[in-house]
Amino acid sequence: MKGHPLKDKVPLKESLELVKKFGFISRDIFWEFFCPSGKSARYEYWSELCNSKIFSSYGWGSGVPEHLSLSPVGKKLAGQDAISSTSMTYLSHDEIVMRFYLEMCRSNSLLRGWSEGELKADRSLAIKTLGSGIVSKLPDLVFDVRGGDAYIRCALEVERTRKSTGRYKTMRRAYSQTAKIDLLIFAAADKKIEAVILNELISSSSTSIGREIAFFDIDEFNGQRLGSEFRIAGKETTLKRFFETLELNQKEFAEKARKASA
Repeated sequence: MKGHPLKDKVPLKESLELVKKFGFISRDIFWEFFCPSGKSARYEYWSELCNSKIFSSYGWGSGVPEHLSLSPVGKKLAGQDAISSTSMTYLSHDEIVMRFYLEMCRSNSLLRGWSEGELKADRSLAIKTLGSGIVSKLPDLVFDVRGGDAYIRCALEVERTRKSTGRYKTMRRAYSQTAKIDLLIFAAADKKIEAVILNELISSSSTSIGREIAFFDIDEFNGQRLGSEFRIAGKETTLKRFFETLELNQKEFAEKARKASA
């Protein structure tokens, strides 16, 4: 499509940076965060992205959105720290993580963030980010909430299915050792999984993870985004309201959280 008027409008750089961080980009994500409204425009933009030399087809699956990963040209542009493609089994899971990250960026609440892939690829970065030399469990996303001289470092875990008791023990042990995580957030598929997580990480253990645990529902987030209900310390608010309030009071929150994990 040489000379196409869309060529200079399609956000190739932004798409490249996202794939560099997460290993892929889906059509739904691209349409929602990088395209103008309108069905025709969205299809034109996506076609231009697919036809660029930076991306290649990730693969096609029955009933799932289209995905792109970096082509050899894209990998060269992205550099050595680009994340390799994830298994197709985890695309739906990782897309939830990606959407949360982009919503936080759009709300201007996020200072910086690291995907699980980035932390997995660089052990020294993982140790520095989590504050532990024992990296037995990496979060799906680690991110800092902006504001003033202080910041809150949060970890996001997306739980679409109930894990085994052994997996939760590993998670509890890992988070009890991560001194730099102030708040642990779970996106859970339903209230039953939420109850299991609370029981396994807190109620049934003598080992404290030393930080607040919060929850929101995956299905509700898919529909309402940051307007979703957010449950923390026995109280209910919304994701948007919580992070807006946190920006104003984060120094106090960070000091309290880090004393608890000490």
